[in-house]
Order: sequence, then C-alpha cells, then structure tokens
Amino acid sequence: MAASERGFVVIGAQFVFFSITDLRTLKEVERGAYPVSTGEDIFATHEIEPETVDQLAVALRTIDRLMKDYGVAQVKVVGSHSFFEAENAQFVRDQLLSRTGLTVAMLTLSEESFYRTQAVLGKFPDFDKVTNSGTVLIDISSGSVELTAFADGDFGFSRNLSLGPLRVFEVMSDLQRTVPNPVEVMRDYIDSRLADFMRLLPKNQHYPHVILMGSALSVFGALIPTGQGTVEIDREGFKLLYRELTRASDQYLSEHYELTASETSQVLPTVLLVYRLIKSLNSEEIWISDLKLLDGLEVSAASAFGSKAVAIDPDHEILISARNLADRYMVDPKHRDFTVKYALQLFDRLKKLHGLGKRERLLLEIAATVTDIGAYVDTHKHYEHSDYIIQASELIGLTAPEQRMVATIARYHSSDTPQTDLSDLTEFNTARRLVIAKLAALLRVADALDASRQQKIEKIRVSLQDERVLLTATANDDVELERWSLNTKGEFFAAVYGLPIELKGKTRL
Repeated sequence: MAASERGFVVIGAQFVFFSITDLRTLKEVERGAYPVSTGEDIFATHEIEPETVDQLAVALRTIDRLMKDYGVAQVKVVGSHSFFEAENAQFVRDQLLSRTGLTVAMLTLSEESFYRTQAVLGKFPDFDKVTNSGTVLIDISSGSVELTAFADGDFGFSRNLSLGPLRVFEVMSDLQRTVPNPVEVMRDYIDSRLADFMRLLPKNQHYPHVILMGSALSVFGALIPTGQGTVEIDREGFKLLYRELTRASDQYLSEHYELTASETSQVLPTVLLVYRLIKSLNSEEIWISDLKLLDGLEVSAASAFGSKAVAIDPDHEILISARNLADRYMVDPKHRDFTVKYALQLFDRLKKLHGLGKRERLLLEIAATVTDIGAYVDTHKHYEHSDYIIQASELIGLTAPEQRMVATIARYHSSDTPQTDLSDLTEFNTARRLVIAKLAALLRVADALDASRQQKIEKIRVSLQDERVLLTATANDDVELERWSLNTKGEFFAAVYGLPIELKGKTRL
C-alpha cells in the first residue's frame, strides 16, 4: 500500500458507498457500493430498523476487510445528514462501532454542501468554463436536494431542501393510490416546496447551465456513456426524456434502465423534481454527472494532503459563504473588511502568544466577517442576535461544533464578555473554550480599532513586549475614540493572554 492511499465510506439513504483513493494522484484504486436502504426506514418510521442495522454492519465489515486486504490504514466513515435524521441514529452509530470497530462521523448539511462543491471543483471537466455563465449544481440524494449556485466562475450560495425523491415518494405514496392523476398532484407538491427557494434567488441573475449529480440519479446515470463521467443534453432533449419517463410503466423502466424496484419507485419524483427546477431556472444546457459526495471527500482529503492533482483553495467557498451571509443581513462592508484585515494581522503577528493554527485562523476570519449580522434585527444587543442567526444559517464547510464556535466568538466581540473561568461556555470542551476565548479577544481588539466606523487607521505595527502588546497605528485622523474603546475591550485580551494591550497613534499629515 502506498502511504498516500486512504479509504472513504459514505452511508447514504440507499447505499453504502466506498472507495480507496491515492491522494497523491487522486486516482481510485477501488470503488463500489452496497445496497442498504436506510432511507425507506427513516422516511417511513423515523427510525432505522434492526434488520437494516444488520445489513449496515455486514456491509461495513465487508468494506473493512477489503480495506485491510489493500493495506489501507486510514479509513474515514461518514453518515449523511439523512442517516442522522433517524431518531435512533446515535444508538445505531454505537451499535455499528461495537460490531465493526468503525466510527461513523456525522456530516452537517453545510459540510455535505462543501464536499459536493469540492467534488465538482476538483473533478468536473471544464468546470471553470461551464460556470463562467450562471450555473446551478443540483445534488439529489434520496432524502434531500442541495442547490449550489455559481456565477462568473465563482461560488454564489447554497440551499438545502428536504425534497429528495425517496422522501417525496414516502410522503405521497398514500395519496398516489387515491387520485386519478398522481403526476399532477406530485408536481403541485414539488412546486409548493420550491416556491421559497425561487423567491430567494438573486435578482437579475440567469442560470443557463445546470449540473445534475447525486446518489439518487440512477435513471439519469444510465444515460452516461461507459467510461465517461458526464453527459450533456439541451433543454429540448431533456423535455423528450421527461415525457418518456413520466409516461413509462414500472416494468419498462426496470428493464430498459436496469433499475431495482426501489429505484423504479423514485423515477417519477426524481424526474418531476429536476424538470420543475430546470423550468423554473429557465436553464438551457444540462450536464448529468456521476459525481457523488464520496468524490468530495476524496478531493478534500487530497487537497489537505498537498496533492498537485488538486488545484483548488478549500477555504475559498467557505469564506464566500460567510461574506454572502453578511451581505444578506446588510453588514457594513467597509467596517467588515477593516475588522477582518486587522483581526488577521493580529493573529499572524501574535502567533507566539496564542499558539493557534490555520484552521483557527479561518474561524477567526469567518467570525470577523459575520459578527455584525445581528444588527439587521436590532442594534441593541446585536451580538445576541448574531449568535442565533449564525447558528441557524448554512455556513458551508464547517462542522457543527465549529459553527457554534463562530457564533460564540461573534457574540463576545462586543460588550458581552465570557466569564474569566469560561464557566458560561459549558457546551464546549476545555480546548474549544480556550480557542473561543483567544479568538474573541483578538476580534474585540480589531473591532475596537474601528470604533468610529470611519476606518481612520491605515496600518498598524504590532510589538510583543515583555510587559505589554503595543499597537502603533498610522491614521488619517484622531484615534482617541479607538484608544478609549480598546482600553475597555482590551481588558478581556489581558485576562486571556496575561498582557495588557495598548494603542499609540500618529496622525498622517
């Protein structure tokens, strides 16, 4: 086994996908899937049945033996968001650990969105060219639909809808047996769920291109030529396909497209969903891709490994997601950019003091970007509003604990201050409490440097001395308000780092 080979496993709603990948080259050594339909249990009864747990355990043990046969030492196993929707998901997770020795990590919706974006950025052919015009990536899993928009070649926004075809089928199954026109009823149901999404789309932005991907695209996957990862069709071609599939019998679908009974039952909701999205977006070209969440895990791991086969910045989409959230809540862009700039300067120049790494720097940049969004609700105690808005929003690429950390850092950037013993941060472990305190202290200083909201300071010099941290600012106006604000907010900095922080300013003539 090469030292760069890793194993990846995704427990989805209908399959357990796995791969063995050489991170150095991003080439797959082995790839496969075991059919285990957790989704049918979850969407029907909200729990994973014991028989399904048995099937999961068998699949995971088989995959684990294969990994060991290849000599793969590091295996990442994740459960999709739909898996953890089950009310007994934590019990099932513990049972799988005891029976297989494998720990199933939970993915948030924002993490899934991040990995899917990484998949297309790293593996979709001519992605930059396709996304020069407005493009929507539509990832369809059995339980949900993730819509990620790109404009001018760059990430725009992401939305998740609980509208996967298996979920729609389970919700509509009783109704389908009692109405004369189930296609029309299902179409109306899907349209009602899409209404809010369409309303929130950016104005005056056209999306002529659509990329379809995901684990629930079995019927479309049959259209991809052998040996190719994508196929392109135009809108008229898709209309013809839509008419064929919505009128076809289950027997025809099963035989012609080689679908299982479960996959056949999802054809109608899948085709209707895609057709209504394409019609609503007025898209002209459609790419059908066999990329899945599994591919995003591979690309992300290869990027972290330093592979030359992946030429993407994994933090780029995360930061754009944060800026989009700030824009949505009308944060003052000049103060935001000022705060981000000086928060990062303080972080970089005080590394010996805080001892934190690259990931913590990213969390600080995100917190500095979104810290004032609560003012959209009310400027009074806006930091409290920032806290719950951040926790309720989709910031792609962050784990659930990281998103809560960002929200807490934002809460304490202003006049609200955590207790010196950090006893009010009980939901975090000791290590995370310290990170929150250190980053919040830096953010408070950066925010104080623009207390007047006039961006008076043009540059600062940071000097770490034995008895203090000295900031020497060059400004275009008097900085007495900033100095006064720092004296107040700097008290928490001194408590965290054990050194007072002071500001000296000179006005540029």
